[in-house]
Amino acid sequence: MASPNKALHKAVLAAIDSLVTCEVYDALPQNAAYPYVLIDTDTVGNEDYTNRRMERRFIYLSIWSREYGSAEVRGIIDQIDAINETPLTLDVGLSASVRVERTHVNREPDNLTYMGSVTLRIFTDH
Repeated sequence: MASPNKALHKAVLAAIDSLVTCEVYDALPQNAAYPYVLIDTDTVGNEDYTNRRMERRFIYLSIWSREYGSAEVRGIIDQIDAINETPLTLDVGLSASVRVERTHVNREPDNLTYMGSVTLRIFTDH
């Protein structure tokens, strides 16, 4: 079976977009309005069990806000948290498990912008 890489990216983008109240981007357009979520990077590791090809993926999201304080970023992280154990429909392969693995919030050096990050752990089977 082919790799679910592209199908998973499409499914994660759609799932996050359905959960949050702001724009979700794969590539940031110029002059994007705050707040927004950006799909940053992902890493893939082999999780081969019982002659099945399974992969453990970490997809990293960043959340950007210019709202005073960190409340807006934290609220968007809470919205993303609803993805836990939500089945993702893939064109190729199967999504076995989706979990929010880690979150982080910090103020950027400009003292105007807050950035949050969410790490999703996803097991895929193909």
